[in-house]
Amino acid sequence: MATPIEHLEDCIGRHLADAGLLDEAKAKCAELVPANILGLVDAVLQSSSISYRDAILIQLAYREFITDFKIRPEGARSVAAKLGIFLAQNHIRAVKDAYQNIGKNTEVLVRGNDKAFDEFLTWASSEAVPSGALDAVFDYGCGYVAATSRPVSAFPTLDKGKLTFARVMLVLDELYKAGSQGAYEQFSIAALLDALVDQAGIPGLRVETKNLNASDKSSSAAGDIQIFSTGAGLVEAYEVTANDWEQKLAGVTQTIKAFDLQRINIIAKVGSDEAWRSTLKTLSKHPDDISVLDIRVFASSLVAALRKPGREVALRRLYECLDRFQPDTNKTNRYVAMLIDSGLV
Repeated sequence: MATPIEHLEDCIGRHLADAGLLDEAKAKCAELVPANILGLVDAVLQSSSISYRDAILIQLAYREFITDFKIRPEGARSVAAKLGIFLAQNHIRAVKDAYQNIGKNTEVLVRGNDKAFDEFLTWASSEAVPSGALDAVFDYGCGYVAATSRPVSAFPTLDKGKLTFARVMLVLDELYKAGSQGAYEQFSIAALLDALVDQAGIPGLRVETKNLNASDKSSSAAGDIQIFSTGAGLVEAYEVTANDWEQKLAGVTQTIKAFDLQRINIIAKVGSDEAWRSTLKTLSKHPDDISVLDIRVFASSLVAALRKPGREVALRRLYECLDRFQPDTNKTNRYVAMLIDSGLV
C-alpha cells in the first residue's frame, strides 16, 4: 500500500505529465460531489492561503487510513514538509509545513479560520459522502495544483572547467546591470556565501535567505541573509539592496540588540571613490559597527575564494533561490539565458 506522500507525488506527477487530465478530474468531481461541496473545494484551491490547499490534499492522501478528516493524522507534518519540497522542485508555490501555518500546536484543524476549509473537512468526515467522491476530489485537487506549475527554464549543465573567476564575474555583473528589484543582488550573495560555507566544510554552519518581498520583521530575520552556527546561533546578518544603502540604516541599532549581534553588514552599490569616502564618513558617525560593502567587490572576493566546484554550487544555488524565493519566472529564465549565452554550459 502506497504511503500518503507517495499518493501525492504520484497523482501530482501524473497531472504534470498530462495537463489534459485536469478536465477529466473536474468532470468526475461534478458527477460525484454535490455542487455546494465542489464550490468549497474550489474556494480552498483558489485561496491565496496555500497552506489550507495543501492541508486538504494531505488529509485526503490519508483517506485509506482515517475517517475523521477534521483531525491531523499522525505523521502528517512530515508529509507536509516533503510535499513542500516536492512542489518547490516542480516550480509550484509551496510552504515548508502547511500545518505549522494552520496551527502547529493542535491536531484539530477545524478552528474557524477558513470557512470553506472547515466545512469541507466536516463534510468529508460525515456519512453523506458518496462512494468514490473523496478519490475524485483528491485527483481534482492534485490536478489543480499541478496546473499552477510555472514555466521555468531548467538549470543547464555547466562546464566546470570554464568556471574561471572572470567568466563567473561577467555573468554576475550582467545580472546586476539587468535590474531585478534586488533579486539578483540578494540571492547571488546568499548563493556565494552558501557555496563558501559548503567548500569550507565547517560542521554546523549554514546560510539562510528569505523571500524577496518579505520584510525582516515579518520573517523574524535580522537581515536578508543570515549565517547560523550550531550552538552559537546567529553569527552574521547581511542586508542586500539595489537602492540607496542609507535606507537600510533605520532600525540597525534595534536589530543588533534584538539579535545580540556584534555588527551588521550592508551590501550595496557604492560607486565612485568620492561616494566610497562619503560612505565611510557617514558610518564613522554611527554608534554601531556597520560594514557597507560594494556588491561587485564583495561578490568578486567570494568568487575568488571559491574553487571551480564551489562556483558551480553557487550558480546552481542562485537558480534555486530565484525559483523558490521570488515569484517572477522571467528573472529566473533570464538568468538561465545569461548562463547559456556566456558559454559556461
